[in-house]
Amino acid sequence: MARLLQKAKPVFLSLFLAYLFSFLAGYSAGKLDYVRYETLINRDVFKISRTLEYRIPGYGSVLQSYKEHHRRLMNSLASNKNFTGMGILIFLNNFVVANITMIVRAIFIFPLFLNIAGKFLQGVIMAQTPGPPMIYIMFIMEFGGYFLTSFAALTGVLWTIFSRGFGFSSRRKAFLGGLRLLGIMYLVSGIGILLGSVAETLFLRNLLL
Repeated sequence: MARLLQKAKPVFLSLFLAYLFSFLAGYSAGKLDYVRYETLINRDVFKISRTLEYRIPGYGSVLQSYKEHHRRLMNSLASNKNFTGMGILIFLNNFVVANITMIVRAIFIFPLFLNIAGKFLQGVIMAQTPGPPMIYIMFIMEFGGYFLTSFAALTGVLWTIFSRGFGFSSRRKAFLGGLRLLGIMYLVSGIGILLGSVAETLFLRNLLL
């Protein structure tokens, strides 16, 4: 595993720096009031990013049905103040559905650029609408989880395409190495997503009580 992580290091650093630069640029622009999130959020690139999966025939309709079911169930749990159920639902949604969405975006590479652009918007929002500490904990933990799976999926794709350049003897070995990396990072991402889900549940609990 150590050898795989060493091979993955360039991709990890490149993607991490791209996310970090985008977020810090957005945060700085928001703090200096160069842009306003209310206007920025309606720009085409961010609209496309929010609705990209819904535009895919078949997959989009299934995802829309799931989202509606998830919303109804969450509202029911909130009405009954079932915070344990809310926490479990939030975790399963983030760990399974949202995580898989991030993986699919990374596999096709181009949608990943929309995620990077989205970090700029998140930076602006966090600069202009500061919240309680729980919000920042939630953001860091959940972002960390999604980042790991996105990074692993992207790495697997690049390894498979440029197998020789990454030191693999064949594309098959590169592909299998990518799958192994993705499996491990997916499990590790669950730690951050779990902590983020707890923070989100506590935040909602404070709002509802």
